[in-house]
Amino acid sequence: MSINKLIKALIFSLLAMIILLSLGTWQLERLRWKSHIISNINKQISLSPREINASVINDIKNYNYRRIKLEGTYIYNKNITIYSKVLNGKVGRHLIIPFKTKFGYILINKGFIPKDYNIDVAFAENAKKISINGLVKFQQEINYFTPKNNLITNEWYYINLDEISKFLNIPLLGFYLIEEDNPKERYPVGSQYNLKVPNDHLQYAITWFSLAIALSIFMHLLWRKNVN
Repeated sequence: MSINKLIKALIFSLLAMIILLSLGTWQLERLRWKSHIISNINKQISLSPREINASVINDIKNYNYRRIKLEGTYIYNKNITIYSKVLNGKVGRHLIIPFKTKFGYILINKGFIPKDYNIDVAFAENAKKISINGLVKFQQEINYFTPKNNLITNEWYYINLDEISKFLNIPLLGFYLIEEDNPKERYPVGSQYNLKVPNDHLQYAITWFSLAIALSIFMHLLWRKNVN
């Protein structure tokens, strides 16, 4: 190989190595960031339910994944369901109902119901003031493959507070709760939250750094072959 071609090959290889090292370093930063999130989630859910009050409402952003206790009344005739959910091999939906409190209307995910579940029959009686515990959550992030909600046909695939507020004509607060399971009820099955946050960034970092090492070995061998 001529000296010019060798220099060009080494320059391109060096640029590629810089990119690989940058990607590996970025994955380590993502690992640190994701580990902090997971640690914070575990800390929040380990705490006992906090009684809701005006202070909690005003500082609600710091209560993500925190369990809170509140009193109010379910507005059963203003329900929607989220498709499609599976629990223990059974296909169904998540039942979403607004909850009237003295602080405003809070959207509640009551949990899983099978597809043949009759909501009108199950909640035919008048709603009474009750106390519930729930996990605080905020606007759901969706991926590219999640269908869009359809307000016209009343088809829902994820929780969008603005859309649901408009559809139900209720001024919802800017967060929702996932109600904890009530063993006395067969359905809905509560506590339908996924606390498993994927954290594969260490594997990605090792992959990028391994490629950088392999490339450095190739550059060394190429140099020795053409210079010695």
